[in-house]
Amino acid sequence: MLRHSLLRTIALVSIALAATYVQAQSSAPRTADAAQRQLASLLREPFPGPARAQAPPSFYGPESLYQYIDGGADIYLLYDFKGLLHQDFKSGSAELTVDIYQMDQTEDAFGIYAAERSPTYKFVSIGGEGYRDKGVFNFLQDHYYVKLSGSGANVDGLLDQFARLLSERIGGVRTLPALLVKLPREHRVPHSEQYVRKDPLGHAFLAPAYVVAYAQGKQESKLVVSVANNPQEAKSRVEQLTKHFQQSGECASAPELGEGGIRAKNNYEGRMIARTQGRYVIALLNPQENGAEILKTVARSLP
Repeated sequence: MLRHSLLRTIALVSIALAATYVQAQSSAPRTADAAQRQLASLLREPFPGPARAQAPPSFYGPESLYQYIDGGADIYLLYDFKGLLHQDFKSGSAELTVDIYQMDQTEDAFGIYAAERSPTYKFVSIGGEGYRDKGVFNFLQDHYYVKLSGSGANVDGLLDQFARLLSERIGGVRTLPALLVKLPREHRVPHSEQYVRKDPLGHAFLAPAYVVAYAQGKQESKLVVSVANNPQEAKSRVEQLTKHFQQSGECASAPELGEGGIRAKNNYEGRMIARTQGRYVIALLNPQENGAEILKTVARSLP
């Protein structure tokens, strides 16, 4: 009797596990199909001007992105890449390539966009931010990073038309990530903002973090806002920062800076002041004379 009961229990567990496996296997393609349909809807007809698609769109997921950008896929995966739509177009003698990268969150789309831009580019008002270069028009909007490139007669006008159309279809958030919007604008170096997923300032324990440059005169400071999961983790990050500077230079408690305040320096990184604010660590590398006030202003702006 006991043996029959045991066998029956094992059978029921096996059936449940098999059902779970089948469900997982069948839901994955459905999820992928839904992501492809969402991307494809952004690049549906009508297209700008007389542009014609040269072939059906190609789709790449996290497991296949290397097939399109071999050697460059890792950084996209670091920023929670979800899917890519790639398609080529032709309009007269102009040829155009459209790549739409779908990331998990707005900050991920911004992070990879910012990692590939240069402050020297010609920036344009589109989406959260965008720029143009010869034969290139890239921008981020919501959780998408759009990259357009082309060549041939009148390609610049075609790039602009495609960019405006895609921006309209994407909709959603048309600003930089919310935390960056909250940070002080005065003395901020234009287009210096970054969202760093790995080793901000060379320290793995500070990731992820927003990094922004501020300049007064010839002196430039770097503001880092490290995003922890909770106040306890933020406190632990400051403790690790303290230990690092104690081992490589010097570090002292600075309660006048606010909660968990420290002043530190070494020969390699120079001077730094830092504090916590809830689940955030706020650090200023190469601080100016009003560095303490900057920390307090940033702290007041954070949720």
